Amino acid sequence: MYWFDGTGTAADASFTPGYADVELTAPDDGYEFDLGAGKVVPAETADWYPSREKGAFVLPEEADAFVASGYVLSPEDCERGIETEPVTSLPLDDLADERPFCVRSQDARRLVVARVVEGTPGDGPVTLVLSQYRKDD
Repeated sequence: MYWFDGTGTAADASFTPGYADVELTAPDDGYEFDLGAGKVVPAETADWYPSREKGAFVLPEEADAFVASGYVLSPEDCERGIETEPVTSLPLDDLADERPFCVRSQDARRLVVARVVEGTPGDGPVTLVLSQYRKDD
């Protein structure tokens, strides 16, 4: 449970940055983005990932996601968004113009803030910029 202070930020949330602004390109839907390692891997090999299927990103069942309404997304905003407006699908059309989204790991200890910088629905390449954060205790 988080208590919010008067500024609208999660007062108890604290995050340690992992990798930052890593740009990765998956050449087609035979690959996925391994969020834990910050690299592109063959499909169905990562535990925490977005993979592509029919013009959208697909997440592991236990992962949570949120799409920002604006163009800035902090780890605290991600946590708050997942708690108030989680999404179960991430259509590429909804992520156009580098609109940020985030994916929280199944254990809720890590999250990645991502932006699509290049890609269209279909089977072609998709490029993401990713920044990973770990929740502090």
